[in-house]
Amino acid sequence: MKGIISGVSGLVDGTLIQQVRCDTISNNLANLSTKGFKRDVLSFDEVLTQKMHSAPDFSQGPVQHTGNPFDLALDGQGFFKVQTPKGLRYTRDGALGLDKENTLVNRNGHAILGDNGPIRIEGTEVSVGKDGQIQVDGVSVDRIIVVDFKDPRLLLKEGANYYVNPGQAEEVPRPERTSLHQAYLEESNVDLTEEMIRMVEAFRAFEAMQKGIQSIDEMTGKLINDPGLF
Repeated sequence: MKGIISGVSGLVDGTLIQQVRCDTISNNLANLSTKGFKRDVLSFDEVLTQKMHSAPDFSQGPVQHTGNPFDLALDGQGFFKVQTPKGLRYTRDGALGLDKENTLVNRNGHAILGDNGPIRIEGTEVSVGKDGQIQVDGVSVDRIIVVDFKDPRLLLKEGANYYVNPGQAEEVPRPERTSLHQAYLEESNVDLTEEMIRMVEAFRAFEAMQKGIQSIDEMTGKLINDPGLF
């Protein structure tokens, strides 16, 4: 019975890991069209230690032209800095616009921060340089803040395509190799084909473990009901 209990325990732990894998992949697929989204992956070490935590993959997503002058894509590492009612947040989503007060905001209505704080744009011709410098009607008004972190894996994902710094991630201003592209947006870095393959693998492993638990359950039932067989 000790061997059976140990076997069941191992199968249950393995089943839970596959469940987390399925949940992680499902979330990735759900955000296939989310601008600037970074897919989550489970690391090998985490599986071995049973922590079952996912971490973002910060690799670059494809950049697509939109023609909208308020769309900005980050090419390279880093994040836009956003002022929200909950405090500072970070995002890769550069789908921006102006609110009623002509403040540059994201799709959540939260202000994108520049060197001088929230950025106000009053004019017609808006130009954003690769360094984030904003010119309105030929006059420089501010520069969009772009920051990176020494270890961005310490950031925590939050709803609305935000990341929050729990206080452990050290901020690095102005990553040297990062540039902004006006009228472009970074797409999600989720690969549909790859995620579907991972999903099938997880489901197969999940089913195999379920069958293992059922087999042990049947064997235990026979042991209890007809001990003379063993």
